[in-house]
Amino acid sequence: MTREEFQSATGALLREVAPMTLATCADNVPWASDVYFAASGFDLVFFSSLDSRHCRNLAVNPTCAVTVHAPVATWRNIRGLQMEGVAGLAATAGEKASALATYLDKFSFARDLMANPVSTVRTVFRAHAHVFRPARIRYLDNRLGIGARFSIDLADGTPVWPPRQEKPGLAP
Repeated sequence: MTREEFQSATGALLREVAPMTLATCADNVPWASDVYFAASGFDLVFFSSLDSRHCRNLAVNPTCAVTVHAPVATWRNIRGLQMEGVAGLAATAGEKASALATYLDKFSFARDLMANPVSTVRTVFRAHAHVFRPARIRYLDNRLGIGARFSIDLADGTPVWPPRQEKPGLAP
């Protein structure tokens, strides 16, 4: 798989799929939560309450994992992303503004919410911008052969190319 093919395949999933599964861990107890996300490059933005279990876990241990997968009717069409990295609050005003713009660009319901000032104020005080930054991304696509996997590492958010084939797919 070439760099362009990897970018195209992963980019399509990041645009088309609304929720990601965020896996966190604190005190040796794992937890998985589905949250809506929007991509800025390979960084994934999500909004969540600081009181949520996954955000409390991230405050203690920012190392986490994410999966993004398209809904399919058969295992032969499974395709998705498995990522490991770190997540935390968008810290600066610039990061918060960028996160909000990224999220609003993907989700019209969020734009509609912003049109109601009373609702917006309530929501803003409950939901805070977070950014997941992957250190490794694995792309799985059974359409290329059962179990076909390709991966890249990222250094400070910058992909290390080319993608590596981890496992060739078996003929369906």
